[in-house]
Amino acid sequence: MRTTIGLVLAAAAVASVAIGTSTARAASTDKIVFHSKLRGRNNEILVANSAGGAPTRLTRSTASDSNPTWSPDGRRIAFESTRHGPNRRDADIYIMRADGSGVRELTFSRAFDGDPAWSFGERIAFESDRDGNRNIWAINADGTDETRLTTNPAADSDPAWSPDGSKIVFASERDNGDREIYVMNADGTGQTRLTNSPGADENPSWSPNGRKIAFDSMRDGNLEIYVMNADGSHQTRITNHPALDALPSWSQDSKRLVFVSDRIASGQRRLFIVNANGSGLRMLTRGADDMSPDWAFG
Repeated sequence: MRTTIGLVLAAAAVASVAIGTSTARAASTDKIVFHSKLRGRNNEILVANSAGGAPTRLTRSTASDSNPTWSPDGRRIAFESTRHGPNRRDADIYIMRADGSGVRELTFSRAFDGDPAWSFGERIAFESDRDGNRNIWAINADGTDETRLTTNPAADSDPAWSPDGSKIVFASERDNGDREIYVMNADGTGQTRLTNSPGADENPSWSPNGRKIAFDSMRDGNLEIYVMNADGSHQTRITNHPALDALPSWSQDSKRLVFVSDRIASGQRRLFIVNANGSGLRMLTRGADDMSPDWAFG
């Protein structure tokens, strides 16, 4: 749950680091969108080149804009925002062009709608607590066919699509409150558990080649990045650091992962890139509070 990761680190005092800006361009496979808290302000959406350099700021709002996700063609971004709500409890899903223009609201509940994930079609999955507990929903990018997919009384969150759009992987607390990774068909049927560890497993990301699912896990006492086969087998630890490593997202070629870590300083969240086998680690951003990266499809 992306909100959970934020709460884990929120107590840490951090010094804000200025982030440079540049002219916004259309997305391509070398683009990573994320949100960041700039100079102690609300969260804003930014985009960075995977090779490095100053990120481009896309949103400027007095509300919190967070948890962005690319459309499959890289021309649009869906995100959650509190623009029409009095607090973070009333967030909705919004869509904008890749340059930050043309912002429009997609969901209109008076509850939390957030953490969107865009399929390789025109379907967006998200989590919502509009029915009293958090469940997975889906909606078309034009705002039609808004459908609840999970109905479990426990919290379901963190949806991510398979590349062919036939399945959704997500996190659930239905196992006595211990968050685990599940997969289901795109219509909500066939819900199947993939992980079974004593610590929370969450924030899954399906590789573009369809073979792997990355996620973060507390099974070793602190959050680390893991990768498993799409059927849940061969769960392998990718990072090994006493700091927090979380919120992975795959590169288009399924060979690299971008993730969030505070290994530079406690509570100072930055984006890092690593090869899928755990080698080649490098820091991408230099902000004080960079979160929820999503690597462009193409």
